[in-house]
Formats: sequence, C-alpha cells, structure tokens
Amino acid sequence: MPTTSTPPIGRSLRGIIVLLVSTLVLLAYVFRSGIEATDNVTSKAPSVHTVPALDISTSDHKGNNLPFRLRDCGSYFPSRLHVSHLLKRAGAPRGYGNLICQGDNYLKTIKAAFDGKYPGKEFAPKELDNGWTKSTTLDETDFARVEFRWKPAFESLFGQSKGYPSRSQIKTVSLIQDKPYTTFLGKQVDKPTQAYSEGLYYPSYSLVMSTSSYSAATRIQDQNQGNTKEDRDKLLPTISALSDLMWLAWNTVSSNPKQLRYLARDNIFNEETLNVMDYLFLRDKKETRNVPWPGLEYRGDSDEVKALLATPNGRAIAWLLIDHAQEMKRKGEISVRELKVNIFSVAGDYCMLWDMEPQSPRKRSILRRDIQSQVKYLLTRTSDEDSDHHLGKASNETASQLPSRTPLLKNSLRSKLRAWDRGLVKRDAASDFLTARCTGRLMLAKIESAFNGHGDPVQQFDAASLKNGWSRSDDHGVLSAAWHNYFDKELGRGKVPPSDQINYVRIVQDQHFKNSHGEYMEEYSGTEVGAAIYFAYYMPAISAVVVKNMISPTFIVREVITDMGEKIPSSSDIAALFVPPLHRWSDVTWAVYADIAKDRKRTLRYIGHNFIINHLTLNVMAYIFLRHRQTEFVPFPGLEFGIDAEEGQALLGTPNGMGTAWLLYDRSRELGRRNLRVRIWTEEGKFMMAWNMVPA
Repeated sequence: MPTTSTPPIGRSLRGIIVLLVSTLVLLAYVFRSGIEATDNVTSKAPSVHTVPALDISTSDHKGNNLPFRLRDCGSYFPSRLHVSHLLKRAGAPRGYGNLICQGDNYLKTIKAAFDGKYPGKEFAPKELDNGWTKSTTLDETDFARVEFRWKPAFESLFGQSKGYPSRSQIKTVSLIQDKPYTTFLGKQVDKPTQAYSEGLYYPSYSLVMSTSSYSAATRIQDQNQGNTKEDRDKLLPTISALSDLMWLAWNTVSSNPKQLRYLARDNIFNEETLNVMDYLFLRDKKETRNVPWPGLEYRGDSDEVKALLATPNGRAIAWLLIDHAQEMKRKGEISVRELKVNIFSVAGDYCMLWDMEPQSPRKRSILRRDIQSQVKYLLTRTSDEDSDHHLGKASNETASQLPSRTPLLKNSLRSKLRAWDRGLVKRDAASDFLTARCTGRLMLAKIESAFNGHGDPVQQFDAASLKNGWSRSDDHGVLSAAWHNYFDKELGRGKVPPSDQINYVRIVQDQHFKNSHGEYMEEYSGTEVGAAIYFAYYMPAISAVVVKNMISPTFIVREVITDMGEKIPSSSDIAALFVPPLHRWSDVTWAVYADIAKDRKRTLRYIGHNFIINHLTLNVMAYIFLRHRQTEFVPFPGLEFGIDAEEGQALLGTPNGMGTAWLLYDRSRELGRRNLRVRIWTEEGKFMMAWNMVPA
C-alpha cells in the first residue's frame, strides 16, 4: 500500500497551531495559579482589626510551607499576583475607613509610648539564639534590583554627592526561625515555624529596609497548629514580631541605634497594602505601575498616613515605634517624632518609605513665654461683659455666679454649639461614630488590663490638691425632673436624697498655680485663659455624681492658641507646663467625691452628664438616635446599651464618655471590676447621658 506524507507546508502550519494552543494553555494555567495564590494569601490574612503586625508579602505561591526568596521565582511573580489585584482597585478599598480609625489609634499609642506611658519591650541580641539562624549573605541580583528602585530616593534624601551607598556600606541581616525554640511561656517546641526576615541596613544613612519577611504567627497558622488565635499565640517564640527582629538586627550593625530615622519596605506584595496604595495612586496620580520617586507624600496625622500605618506593611513600623520608643528617643526630645511617608512604584514594584523625623526640642521657658504673650494679646481684645455672656451660655449659670475676665474666643464653644444647631457638624456624625467606637475599644482594653493589675501608676490627688490653682464652693442642690426619672428607674421611687443631702460643688480654675515641674505660673492663670469649670452634684447616699458643666483647662489652652492661629503644643507639654497637676475631670471628680463620701467612696456607681455641649459627643449621640429611632430627640427612658454593643463602645470613646473611662481605669483598685452600661436620652431638646458602673 502506498504511503502518504503531509506536505511540508501542512506540517509547519500544524506545528504553529500546536504551539499557539500550548502557549494559551500555559498562560491560562499561570493566570489561574496567580489568582489562586492571591486568594490563598487573602484568606489567611487577618482582618483589619488584628493588632499585631503581619507581613505576608512573600508567601509561597506554590503552597509550600517553606520560606522562599524572590530570586527563587522562575517567572515575574509580582506581575502575576497583580493580575487579580488590579480587578479590585477601582474604588476605595474595603475597610479603608477602619484602617484610618485603626491608624489613628496607632498614632495615639505611639504618642503615649514617647511620653513614657507605654511599657514597651526590651530585648538583648542574644535572644535571637532562641531558634533563629542569622545570615549575612544576599544574592547580588537582589542588590541590583534594590538599587534600581531606590537610587533616586537616596539621591533626593542624602544628596547627589552621597548618593546610593556602595556595597561595603550596606549590612545584610537575614533571620530564619529554623531550629527548636522556647515559647514566651517557657514551653519547648521542636518544630520550627520557618518564619523569616530579610533586610538591608544602612548605618551611615540611619535607614533600615525590609526586603522580605514572613511572620511566625502566620507560619503557625499555615501549619494548622492550634484551634484558636489564643492557642496559636501560646506557640510563638519569645521574639516573633517583625518590628522586634528589625530593631535587634539594627542594634547589631549600628554603633548608635538611636540614630534610626528611616524605615523602608521594598517590593511590597501584600494585597491589602497594595489595595490602599493603588487607591491613593489612582486618586492622586491616575497611574499605578510607574509612579517614580518621590511618588506620593503624606505627613502628620492625615487620613492617608493613618491608613498606610494600619496596613500589614505599615504595622511593623507602628509597633517598632511603640515598643522601642524610649530606646529610640534622643537626648532632649520632648515630643513624639513626626511621621512622613512616601509611596512610589517602579515598573510595577511597589515601595514605601517612612521618615521618623525627630522634633527640634524647644526650651520650656521659651514655649511658656510664647503662649503667655499670646494670652496677653488676646486679653487686650476682651471685655468683662463679653466674658460673662460667653461662659454663661456654656454653663447655664447666671453672670453673678461666674468668674469675669474670660476672653471671648472666635473659635469658642458657643460658636461650635451654633454650628451644631445649624447641622454644619452633624454631617460628619457617621465618621465621628466610627472614630469614637475605635477609641472606646482601645480604652476598654486598657481598663481590662487595669482590672488585671497591669495598669499604669496613678498620681494620687486629694481635696487639698485643689488649693493649687482652683477655687471650690459647696452648696446644696436640687436635681431636675430628668434625673429624678433616671434614678427612680434605676433605684426605685423615693430613693433620690433630699436637697440637704445633695452637695452642689463648683470648682473654678481661677488662681495662680505651680505646674508639674514646680514652676510658679504667675502670669498664666486659669482666670486669664478662660476659667475652666467643673460643676457637679455629689450624692454619696446613692453612689452618684451628676455633672452639670465641665470645661477643662487643657480645652481652654487649646482654644486660646487655636484662636491665635498658632501651633498647639503637644498634650504632654500642655499638661506639664500650662495647667495645674490636678486638671483632668476624672481626677477632680474623684478627689471631691472621696472628700465628701469618706468611707463610701468605693461605692461610686453612677455618672451622669447633664445637657451635653461637646459637639463630638453630640454627633455620636445624634447618629445613634437616628440609627434607632429616625429622630434626633428621644425622651426618657431613651436608649440603653451594654459595653459589648458598638453603640456603648462609641459612647465610651466620646469626650464625655472618656471621663468615666479614665476614672474607672485610674481608680480600678478602689472601685474593683465593673461592667458598664450607658443610657442616653433627650430632655427639652438637650442631650443627656448616664453611666452605670455595675459591680461585677
């Protein structure tokens, strides 16, 4: 039988078709594997409410539980991961508002850490002997990639003459947790987590760059160890956080660790971080893959800084500042460092640089003299008549009962109340609710730590402390019908004491005083800056305090400086220099209540706020009323929430709720463990709030 053969042209055509089909199949497989890798990473990432830092930017896209380096990827992995990522970047990322709120809490905690109010951590480099292996090698290809991405940034920051460092000026530290280790509970674990951290360290540039990392917490989760997060946390090595690893590595290569200023994240992979960065790139640059240095720059306490700080790639920077603030603090620093962040992209590789700029310290005498001159200038524009009118509106008192010489501020409390009445403030109520809820949750965690005996040391004040800058007058008072209704519901009818058992105490900051440094403030007194006031009804018979009016000294200072258009000093400087040591509402209230109640002071249970005027608190309350009743005015009994409800947490995070929170935190030993409930309602169009600190 004769044989047939395919013509050469036919064979070539069939070969081309087979090659095209094979190429399409391969591309489909690569694309699918990229999506699966992304979904796998996303499913294992914690929610935005998870506080510990987590970096999954270099997780194994093949599903292996082994660390890998970028150079191990045969193809261009970032592009494949980004294929699915690009589908999600059209609008603001999901949870962007929560990231802003969480970032705000990080900034507050960083501030507390630099003020010495956060315990921090102290580790010695020898701690790395617990299961970690240290290496100082890195592939030359990686050095070339990093220099390509970062050279413009270095030349911009450090000048053309200094430029990007030579290879000998760069220290490489790679840490991998590949040996048995002991947990922080003292348990021996034979199976290593295979967590790792790689970084480049530039001592002469005061810069640390994280190039690749995978946390121990995520490794333990990937290995399906422990049924709950609490169980998995018990398996962590004594050192596991990326922030601690970077700090210890920096200490091994730098002769002066306090000089650390810049923290960089190179070639970011984490999808949550990429979503936020893409959103900002598209919003402000209309471009994502090529936004060269300086890219986008944000600083201070802007929403963008907060959101980026709360991303998985930003949290390590936040925790490094929180846990090691006192170690980083340079001689003479009196305030927290100002944060600035640049985000940029080079050929699809995303990078982030944080600048922790030390604040130039100013001598206290100069700072005090500046503010005194501002106050004196303001006094020349005021009159007694305006003063009485302003404070009288705020406190519902007659002019004869109030101190005179109070300046009429452009940015006054009265103006804010009028703005609220016109609805100019309430439009931000939802945002205020979210922020207050996060603040309340953070405060609940502090209170719980205090209940467990881990609270900060508390400065003790008594009634005698009020003699430093304050005037006190005691009288008998009569509660309004609104509070009779409240206590009748809580305690039963007829329990409200008669007027001769109700102490109406007016506290006014109208005297010269010595500040926390023992400096006599002869020219700068409460009278001159606005007469802070704390007026309240004290009823030990029913373990209650009802606040009638409260305007704090720190509020007055801020209002004066804001009205002058000057930069407001930090909270710690205001508290230390420009107000009496006893100035917080919670401390003043406890000192007066303890003086009146004597042996019954530990029974304090009810805190009421009458006719609330703080616009942030009003926003949150109005939002809750509208959310539940579709009206801003809800008469008694109003609405009641436990502290587990998000409404209760938001109310605790308001300025009025924080007074109760701080009282419970600072006096946890005297009061003991309590469960919080809160009731809000309106009376004749005025907003009321009552806290019930139920003994546990």
